[in-house]
Formats: sequence, structure tokens, C-alpha cells
Amino acid sequence: MASQTKYLSLAYVAALALPPQVCKGGKLINFTANVNHFSGPIPISLKNCSSLYRVRLESNELTGDLDQDFGVYPNLTHIDLRYNRLQGEISPKWGECQKLTMLGLAGNSIGGKIPAEIGSLSQLVELHLSSNQLSGEIPAHIGNLTELSTLSLNGNNISGQIPEEIGGLLNLDSLDLSMNRLSGPIPNQIGELRDLRILNLSQNNLIGTIPFQIGNLVGLQDLQDLSYNSLTGEIPAQLGKLTRLQSLNLSHNNLSGEIPASLSSMLSLVAVNLSYNNLEGPLPDGSVFSSSQSSAFTNNKDLCGKVQGLRPCNALSTDKGGGHKDNKLVVAIVAPLASVLFIFFAIVGIFVFTRWRKSRRESRAEFISRRENPFSVCFFNGRIVYDDILKATENFDDVYCIGEGGSGKVYKAEMQGGQVFAVKKLNMHAEDFGIGNVKSFSNEVKALTEIKHRNIVKLYGFCYEGMHTFLVYEYMEMGSLAKILSDEKEAKEFDWVKRIQVVKGVAHALSYMHHDHVPPLIHRDISSKNVLLDSDMEAHLADFGIAKFLKPDSSNWTAVAGTYGYVAPELAYTMAVTEKCDVYSFGVLAFEILMGKHPGELNSMNDGRIHLESVLDTRLSPPTLPSLTDKLSSIMNLALLCIHANPESRPTMRIISRRLVVEADSD
Repeated sequence: MASQTKYLSLAYVAALALPPQVCKGGKLINFTANVNHFSGPIPISLKNCSSLYRVRLESNELTGDLDQDFGVYPNLTHIDLRYNRLQGEISPKWGECQKLTMLGLAGNSIGGKIPAEIGSLSQLVELHLSSNQLSGEIPAHIGNLTELSTLSLNGNNISGQIPEEIGGLLNLDSLDLSMNRLSGPIPNQIGELRDLRILNLSQNNLIGTIPFQIGNLVGLQDLQDLSYNSLTGEIPAQLGKLTRLQSLNLSHNNLSGEIPASLSSMLSLVAVNLSYNNLEGPLPDGSVFSSSQSSAFTNNKDLCGKVQGLRPCNALSTDKGGGHKDNKLVVAIVAPLASVLFIFFAIVGIFVFTRWRKSRRESRAEFISRRENPFSVCFFNGRIVYDDILKATENFDDVYCIGEGGSGKVYKAEMQGGQVFAVKKLNMHAEDFGIGNVKSFSNEVKALTEIKHRNIVKLYGFCYEGMHTFLVYEYMEMGSLAKILSDEKEAKEFDWVKRIQVVKGVAHALSYMHHDHVPPLIHRDISSKNVLLDSDMEAHLADFGIAKFLKPDSSNWTAVAGTYGYVAPELAYTMAVTEKCDVYSFGVLAFEILMGKHPGELNSMNDGRIHLESVLDTRLSPPTLPSLTDKLSSIMNLALLCIHANPESRPTMRIISRRLVVEADSD
């Protein structure tokens, strides 16, 4: 190895072992050899390579001893050793790497305790120690890591209590302490972590009540999992304030009392599990509590509701006392009451019969109409809101219009309770609800009621009633990606970090649709107009009007559809839709996000002879951080693979999604 080597990248190259003298000259700054099949020991020259600034060796099969094969690196900002076969313990010397922002050791066989010296890494942003054999307690000094965003200690043998000092990690985004042997109560101080998005304390030995302060974590989105513990008491009503939360799991505890009605306010909730507790009383209102499987509420004391397997809440409980006096009282009251009711219903029956013959023909016509049109009723969380929508939009006045597409206009509807929704009013009326319109409408309803993902727009309800046909979605404050990119001011605020997050969000949504949903779902119209952004600039895939479920025993032929400039070229001659059509569109979209505009002619890009600088949006300053440049370069290279003329040469969305996750974890 040349003595002047400063940057060594062996990424995406398979080899047997890493060269032992990679830092022979003592000037190596950046060493990248991640996601390969390298095996064997850690290069011996790395131990004294004090010039190191960035090291990426994750996702290999490297062996070695963590506390013997690594030294002290005063300039090191990033080291990722995750998912190898390293052993040993975490040396206190890691506390001397004062510039570290990321320490990744997850997925190895590292034992021993977490040294208190880790708490001196004041610039640390990510700490990944999960899936090892760590023991002992979580050091209280970890509360000194005030810049920490990700703390992953799950899948170890860590014991003791969760330190109260963890409440000082005010920048924490993800906290995962699951699958350990933690005991004692959940500290109230966790409620101070206002930026927390993921909280997982499951599969421990935690006791006591759920702190009501957890209701202050209004940023929680992806997961709150406290399952498989020994928690007692009632579910705090304050959890109803978690309006962004998508998954709540409190199963396998000893919780008692009723489920708070306030949980019906959790409009983003798509998954709930309260099974194996001592809960009783009615389920709260809300779609998730009526659409969940009975297994989500099984093995409780006495829950009731409209879920199959639970008793209806108005069902009378059987009197187990069997008292004769009570029975006589019931008979004494019911007998005369029955006589009165008989006379009343007889009168009503005569009245109804006299009108029945007159309305029979009209009723039959209406029945046939509703049977032929499955969308003749407005569904929205189990209640009719047709009139509410009309009132909120003043009968779809253009003042409330926030967008327009080929199938209709989109309106902003602010309800009386303060909730805001996006209403897509289709260009059709009852008399012209033809086969094509029915298919488009049914496609969107079927797709969005079957899929639930944080990066896919949520359908709250649909309506075909009277003069109007519309769908009700969650409202996206920032509008479409196309709008952002076309506005000079907004495009300049749409920085590289935000753009990378949008690319990741769309990739995750498509990966879920293609690989995690049965049957697979193809969007067929991926474009910047159909990517919506919320207030946090997180991407949500929208407009499933021409989406198609792939049938394994079908040719899946289709007419060419989609937005010009994003449609895969093979559709012009094969007419067969596959998931690779979406992959192509994603590649075009990724280039559009990098360039700030549609890439136009793609033939010049397909030869692979392009440089990152030539495709970056000139309205933004070029990236200066090496890690940011690496991510943008990776997106460009993935986009090039996606727009390959041969569909078989394009990667799957699962591969793309995973690659982007690996790149993100390298910050």
C-alpha cells in the first residue's frame, strides 16, 4: 500500500480478506469496504492509524477482538463495524475519540459492560450497540450525550433500571431498549424526549404504571411498544395526545381498567395490540378499534365492542346470583310492558303496511341502484360525513381548491373540530358514473384501504352520494413535490438532507407495496405530482387511480398508462406491467429530486458517463460534507440502474430501499 494513500474505497468489491497494511504510511483518512464478503481479521495496521477520519466496514464477515484490534483515533468522526463477527468488549479508550458522531457496533458478539467513558463523547449522534451480548447496567453517564439522536441497545442481556438521566437526551429520535433484562419502573423523565419518533421498551421485566408523561411525546410516529413486561395500572388517558402515532402495542402486561376514550383521537393509528391484559369495558371509537382483528384484544377481563369475537357492549351480563326475588320483579315489570309494546307495534305495523304498497316500486328501484353501485354510501371512520364535507368546502367552492389533476380537483376541508383533510372530488356525477370511472375509483379505494405505510397517503373515507363523488385523505401541508421543485424559494429551502429523505421515503413505500403486500401492488404513476410532503417534509405516495394488483396466474397485460416522461419504455411494446415499471419511474423521480427538474432525455444518462456535479440542482450550494456527497452519489448510481433499458437489469425496490438504509446509517 502506497505510503501517501489517504482514501481507500473497496466498496462493492468481493474479496477474501482485507490487506493487513492498509495504513502502512500512517496517513489513511477514509477507509470504506462496507457491504461485501470480506472475512478474516481486522487489518493490523488500523490499530495505530491515528489519521483516520471515517471508517466503514459494516456488513462483512470480519473477525477480531474489539478491545485489542482498535486504538485511539483523535480525528475519527464515524466508524461503522456493524454486522460482522467481532468479539471482545467495548474498551474505555473509545471515550478518547472525542470527535465521534457515529459508533456502530451492532450485530456482533461483543460482551462485557457499556463503559461509563462512552458518556464523554459529547458529539455522538448515533450509538448502535444492539444484537450483541452486552451485560451490566446502562451507565447514567449516557445522559451526557446531549447530541444523541439514535440509541439502540436492544437484543442484549442488559439489566438494572432505565436511568433517569436518559430524559436529558433531548435530541433523541429513536430509543430502542427492547429484548433485555431491564427491571424497575419506566422513568417519568422519558416524557421529556419531545423529538422522539420511536420508543421500544418491549420484552423486559419492567414494572409499575405507564407514566402519563409519555403522552407528551407528541412526535411519536412509527412505534410505541411496551409489550411483554409486567406493567400494571390503567392506560393513561394522555396517550390520546399521540395523534401521529401509527402503532401502539401494550400487550402481555397486567394493565387494568377501561381503555381511555381519548385513544379515539389517535387518527394516525393503524395498528393496535392490547391483548393479554386485564382490561374491561368498551373499545374506543375510531377505525383502528373497529377494523382490527379480535386477536388484538383477546385474553382480557371483559372488553366489548363491534370487533368479531367480542361481545356487543349493549349485551346484558348473565345474573350469576340467581335470586328469586329479582326474577319475580323482572316478570312483574316485563309482563305489562310487553302488552303495551304489542299494541304500539300493531298500530305502527298497520301504518307501515298502508304505505308499503305505494313505495314498493321505488324501494325496489333504489335497491337495484345501490346493489349495482357499491359506493352509494359515504364511509368515514364509521359515520356519515357527506354534509360535513360540503359545509367545510362551501359546496366545493374554488376558494378551497389546493390542486387539480386529470381526474378532478383537490380541496382543503377544515372541519368544526379543527381537523384538516384533503378531499379529492372526482369529475363525475351519478348519471355518468361509467365503467372507467368506477374502475379508477374502486382501484384507489381498494388499494388505500388495504395498504398502510407511513410513506403512503392515508385514505380516511370515500363517498358517492347525491351529486358528488370524492375521497377523503390526510392533509399534506407542503403539497406536492412538483410544486416545491417549481418554486424558486421553496426549492432553495428544500436542501440536500431533505431531498435524500424524500428519496428514501418513496423507496420504502414502493418496497412495501412490491414485496411486503400480498398480492403485490404496482402504482404505475410515480411522478413528482403524486409525491406529497407533510410539515416535516416527509414523503407520502399518493394517487392510486391506475394502481394494479399483480396476479400470479395472470399475464398482467395493461394499456400504457402513467405520466409522460416517467413511463418505462418497455410498456410501449410489451404491454405487460411488472414492478420494474415502478422501478424505472422511481429512477426518473430520483434524478428529478437531485436536479430540481425533470431530467428530460435519459439516453445520455444510460451510458453511465455522468458525474454527480453535473446533475445537482444549481439552486443549492454543492454539498461540502463527504458523507453527504457519498449519499447523493449513491442515489445517482441507484437511479442510473433504475432507468436501465432492460427491465431485468434494474434492481428491485427492496434492494434499493435497503441500500438507502445502509447509506443513511453511515452518517
